Amino acid sequence: MIQIAEQRLARSALRRLRKPTAAGKGRLLYLVGPAGSGKSALLAESFRELPSSQVPPLQVTAAEFAAQLAEASSNQQLPVFQERFRSVSVLVCEDVQALERRPETLRQLLTVIDELLAHGSDVLVTSTKLPGQFESFPAKLVSRFRGGTVIGIKPPGPDSRAELLRLFCRQRRLSISRDALALLAESLEASPRELIGVITQLAERRRPLKRADIEDFLQRELPNKSITPLKVSRAVAKDFGIALSALRSRRRSQALVLPRQCAMWLCRKLCHLSYPELGAFFDRQHSSVIHAVRKLETRIENEPALRQRIARLESDCR
Repeated sequence: MIQIAEQRLARSALRRLRKPTAAGKGRLLYLVGPAGSGKSALLAESFRELPSSQVPPLQVTAAEFAAQLAEASSNQQLPVFQERFRSVSVLVCEDVQALERRPETLRQLLTVIDELLAHGSDVLVTSTKLPGQFESFPAKLVSRFRGGTVIGIKPPGPDSRAELLRLFCRQRRLSISRDALALLAESLEASPRELIGVITQLAERRRPLKRADIEDFLQRELPNKSITPLKVSRAVAKDFGIALSALRSRRRSQALVLPRQCAMWLCRKLCHLSYPELGAFFDRQHSSVIHAVRKLETRIENEPALRQRIARLESDCR
């Protein structure tokens, strides 16, 4: 993988984490960056470089940690769960922002982190939020995060985007002229994950691409920056005759289910947001957003009236 400038500090910190400390004290590394900025890819690359003799880390998403805790609790296997997470040399917990408003899960995570650090094990946490941005997290857990090494990963700039685009083009055997690639790099303020998606789209054309092809692509395919999740949500709320605050609230009344699904589906299509980004906007776990979007897609296929309503809303938003 190309080592872009925006990830240099994070790479350096991960390399240091692979080296044992003389004092035998555990370390905590907190990587923060927007969804798709390359946090998971960096971790995967770092772990591939571990010596075969070294025990691999225990790697889970925060949602998986919560699900395994709930299962262990319901099966009265909590001691087994606790032992599994407290007996590793390195614990990786990704997307910790998914644990907001889960007090018991956060309490268990804090206990695990404290025991690991006290016994010389390392903890690596990733998130889309800085530690101080968690209003519902226990103060002690926020303090642990702040007490570790906190490193931000910014989205790639134009030069880094050009490097990544060249790599992705080579991987997909896409022939593209130099000025066309430069135009893409300058125009696409996107994460590495989003850049891969763009190159995948362009590779489907199965022919060499010139600047005129990219100009046409940028005009037709990229989202309109004036279409925001707020704009879409307002249009949906007005169409269904409900308050915008209710649409974005955590209320689960039946009258809000369909409007909320429509808003999520339209935001996904028109604003090109990731599921975690949609979850943050609608105050939901990203798994809930995935379920809502897929459920609406099924209904759109089978209900002509709903299909027409969605088409009209999409036209209004544009």
